[in-house]
Amino acid sequence: MKINYRQLSIMVFMSFIALKFLALPSLLYVESKNMSMLVALALMLIDGIYVFVLLDLMKKSGEKNIYEFMKSCLGTVITKLVLILLILKYALVAGNISKGLEFFVVENLYTEFNWFVFVLPLMILVGFMVYKGIRNIARVGEMVCWAIVIGLIYIALKALSGIDILSFLPFFKDGFKPLVDSAWIHLSWFGSATFMFMLFGFVDFRSEKKTEMIKYIIFAILIVQLLYFVFYGLFEVTCPTHNYCISDISQFSSTYSAIDELSWLVVSMWIVAQAVQLGLYGYCMAQAIKYLFDIKGNILSIIIVVVYLLAWSFIGENTIRMEEIFFTPFASIVTFLAQYILPVVLQIAYTIKNRKKKGGEKVKEVDYEREKNRDKEEVKVNI
Repeated sequence: MKINYRQLSIMVFMSFIALKFLALPSLLYVESKNMSMLVALALMLIDGIYVFVLLDLMKKSGEKNIYEFMKSCLGTVITKLVLILLILKYALVAGNISKGLEFFVVENLYTEFNWFVFVLPLMILVGFMVYKGIRNIARVGEMVCWAIVIGLIYIALKALSGIDILSFLPFFKDGFKPLVDSAWIHLSWFGSATFMFMLFGFVDFRSEKKTEMIKYIIFAILIVQLLYFVFYGLFEVTCPTHNYCISDISQFSSTYSAIDELSWLVVSMWIVAQAVQLGLYGYCMAQAIKYLFDIKGNILSIIIVVVYLLAWSFIGENTIRMEEIFFTPFASIVTFLAQYILPVVLQIAYTIKNRKKKGGEKVKEVDYEREKNRDKEEVKVNI
């Protein structure tokens, strides 16, 4: 089953903000200090450009899935290697979300909560979402998206009065090098468009509105910048000690009034959104495994994903320490190759392949504008 263009736009939006409001702000501050907002801004803008590179490739692929498309452009051997790279990227993101959720809930919100009581139902939920497919994941994303947006804006505006603007001065005290270093070290937290590889052939572009995706990407960037501005303005030099951005901002402005219960409702909705993202990257990982090993059906690949995530929950005692050890620089290299190199290689390979077919049969592309016009004509005739 396919998803429509609006659902894809919402999935891109959710992916852009998914990993941005837990440990990342405090980690960025270690290298780039008060300019950490600019690191996030630059990398999200680059991710936004790559969304449109991948959209172009998705349209060129027509009805082919990513395996069929890459195989036609790169050959079987290189395609298999690329799938391994993508599996690594999805596994890193899924592991990061899973471990972050576990520590956020068990170590931060409910300290007496047994981790296994939380992790086991979460893994069952992930397996169920992957089994039901991408369309159901997209629908759940639609349901929770705007509640999350309203909640994030509410938390940010509520804490805005406590910000010290002078804490952002002076600008670029140590030049641009700390920003570049920070961007590379924490690159694995970005690469927000890589999930789109597994949606080749599963998106109906006939409902596409040209500016819709742009609006969602800009909105995601603005929300992240707003929350980061509040976070860095509130905590200043103590930012590295605040590992849970969204809950720390909420707690800072708590006054024990009834309305403060809304803050925890927002935090709870954020946990739901994270679970949806975990389902999305679990789906991507399962699809890539299925393509790599030519597995018929989804059950085996789903079992592999769930077992991997369960094993991940047994690793490490502190999620921040794990990121310092494991997520750099290995994950940065994986992210760099998967999101920032692979789409360019595919564009070049597709162009070269088409040029070799002079006067011959071109690779089939779906003309979505013609499809939309044809549907309109059919409606008129029926009327």
